[in-house]
Amino acid sequence: MHIPDGYLDLSIAALFYVLTLAVLGYSIYRLRGQKLTPLFGIVAAAIFAAQMLNWPIPGGTSAHFVGGALAGILLGPYAGCLAMAVVLTIQCLVFADGGITALGANIWNMAIVDVFVGYYIYKILEKKNRNVAAFVAGWLGITLAAIFAGLEIGVSKSVIYAVDVTVPVMGMWHAILGIVEGIITAGVVSYISSARPDVLEEKKAPGKAALAVIAAMIAVSPLFAYAAELVGYAEPLENAAKILGLSEKPIYEGILPDYSVPGINPYVGTLIAGIVGTAIVLVLGYALTRYARTT
Repeated sequence: MHIPDGYLDLSIAALFYVLTLAVLGYSIYRLRGQKLTPLFGIVAAAIFAAQMLNWPIPGGTSAHFVGGALAGILLGPYAGCLAMAVVLTIQCLVFADGGITALGANIWNMAIVDVFVGYYIYKILEKKNRNVAAFVAGWLGITLAAIFAGLEIGVSKSVIYAVDVTVPVMGMWHAILGIVEGIITAGVVSYISSARPDVLEEKKAPGKAALAVIAAMIAVSPLFAYAAELVGYAEPLENAAKILGLSEKPIYEGILPDYSVPGINPYVGTLIAGIVGTAIVLVLGYALTRYARTT
């Protein structure tokens, strides 16, 4: 769902930069006086690592976990929003995953819409059934985020189709794949609530076990990349772009473009990119946690 350069009019891109910066600023304001725990960096790093795993889907596509609703559930909406913004910014600046001009829109969709919708849906339904609440939060959060992406693309004059086409195309793909997002969100919340309820209730970091899980996800990411290649790797947005006649116009290639290292085996490059990206996110998460403790 990472919108690349070329899909949005600059006026639309600028608008969502302004809206996104306003919400991020408000989130920082709401967190003032609160102490971020190490869980902030762990969740951000885990979501980055999880997004490295592209699952092959029959029919020639693949998908990956986004994690906005899960970030909101585990961290709360304001810290969850900032954690997702860190992940999306690193993906853009280091790996050119999502365009620089579209970064404001991508953060709006996946770090604001997905996080806040997922969080509040979960809170509304939590008392009835926690697992169902987490599933609906994951599914609806990512589906509405995709609909927003369709709106942003559809109102851009560079696209020959209007929102009556772009919104259904984006919404349809992600409403289907969002079922997997919901299942994973529910599974993680169910496990944490039974094994470590203090993580949900007190925002305590799960410790070394979480780091081991993150390391394991990075270690197997080349296998997922290989499996995705077998089905003809293409994310839902890429498939939607073909239907809508969209073409990328990249203005920045990234430091490790497309999660690879130029000149070496692509699967080894995927592993290196995963390690580098996770390390950057962990360091930034730690730095933000330390900063919050001193303000």
